Amino acid sequence: MATSAGSAVSSEQIGGATSSAQPRGIIRRHANLTRELAVSQFKVKYTGSVLGYMWSLLKPMMMFGMTWVVFEKLFHTGKGSANFTMQLLLAMVMFTFFSDCTSQAMNSIASNGNMIRKAYFPRHILVIAATLTSLMTFAINLSLIVVVAGLLRQLNFGLQSLAFPLLLIELYALVLGLSLLLSSLFVMYRDLGHIWEVGTQLMLYGSLIVYPLIPLVPIRLRTLILMNPLGQMVEDSRHAMVTTKVPWAADVAGPLYLVPIGIAAGLLVLGIVVFNRLMPRFAEYL
Repeated sequence: MATSAGSAVSSEQIGGATSSAQPRGIIRRHANLTRELAVSQFKVKYTGSVLGYMWSLLKPMMMFGMTWVVFEKLFHTGKGSANFTMQLLLAMVMFTFFSDCTSQAMNSIASNGNMIRKAYFPRHILVIAATLTSLMTFAINLSLIVVVAGLLRQLNFGLQSLAFPLLLIELYALVLGLSLLLSSLFVMYRDLGHIWEVGTQLMLYGSLIVYPLIPLVPIRLRTLILMNPLGQMVEDSRHAMVTTKVPWAADVAGPLYLVPIGIAAGLLVLGIVVFNRLMPRFAEYL
């Protein structure tokens, strides 16, 4: 997939990204290259499939359906939590973005060895483009949920909903940081792909995705589980968009609420530092 995406970018665009120009022109060329890569990867992702772009909607809906039957109908994990079906749907869409984005971005450097060896351009463009491809799918799914569920009055819009865009920014910062970190390490340590696959499954069950914080999680463990940035974002998003009966993470964790936000910011900084440190060695391993 990445090879096809790379071929979709013309040599003129790559050459333009390296030409001598004013800083504003260089930034514009880099932005255009990132956009072209992201759009190309999005198109290639569904090329040859019968349903095409419909898979961007069907995949999270199928995951939600299976999870809903198992955890809501069989194990009744949402019992005692208001409108848990919508809580689960929102959480699954957010988790699907997290999982798909980090998994695809992790391979963005390793799978584009030809581009890296033949032309110079900022290597982080490949990672950002991969995250933007997943972000397009996420935007489609989230927009559909907001429109349809909003018309059916399954969402609770209010002043608390103004926090939701901030939570999405926090989510993207977390995803981008992890993507930069994973993609740079994956070039040298290919076993990381298998480890991360297991890790994302653990995140599914450890991030309040398939069960509510209250009343399922014991009081003594609630603050601890909210130290997971993804769990904090999911819980706050439920409060912001679905029901105010779900508490803010800050109301449960108190001042420790800043810890998951700090972890997300720290992972972004760590991802940038590690990526820049390892970037000169990429060509040796590709």
